[in-house]
Order: sequence, then C-alpha cells, then structure tokens
Amino acid sequence: MDEMLNKKVAVDLDSDGKSDLKIDVKFLGLLIGGIISLTTAYSTLQADIEVAKSLPEQIQQDDTKVINQKIDFIIKEMERFEDDTKRRIESLEDKVYKK
Repeated sequence: MDEMLNKKVAVDLDSDGKSDLKIDVKFLGLLIGGIISLTTAYSTLQADIEVAKSLPEQIQQDDTKVINQKIDFIIKEMERFEDDTKRRIESLEDKVYKK
C-alpha cells in the first residue's frame, strides 16, 4: 500500500517528451478531492442564491412594528407580574401581622 501511495505520476505539459511535473498519488488524490469540494460548495451557493432571489423582500417598517408589538406585550406582562407580586406581598404581610 505504501509503495502505491509513494509512486509519482509524470506530467508532460509542452509535449517535448520530458516530464515537466512529477506528482505523487497522495497529492493527486488531495487535488481531486479539493476540486470536488470547491465545485460542490459553489453549486450549493448558487442554489442558495436562487432561493434567496425568489423570497419576498422584507420591509423595514414591518420589522419595527413587530418589535413594538413585542415591547408592548412585555410591558403588559411586567405590569401584570407587578400587580400579582403586590397582591402576594400584601397577603403575606396580612398573614405575618395577624399572627
């Protein structure tokens, strides 16, 4: 197995009969894997861009309206919590002072 991975592949780029590059099998495998990885990432990115193009545009005013509704809801819940807490404290004070 080790002999196979250490073999070198000679590449002749200018067709003069002499090898211009010598690439070992490990590097060749990494190079092919890298190319496949990059093309997969590129195609996924292109698909995501196409999906994003088909989505409706978001309006900034709606975002602030939703945020304001959430803030109003939180304020109402805090007021209700405060009222409940005051009632509990009063009831506990009544129990403590009556005993």
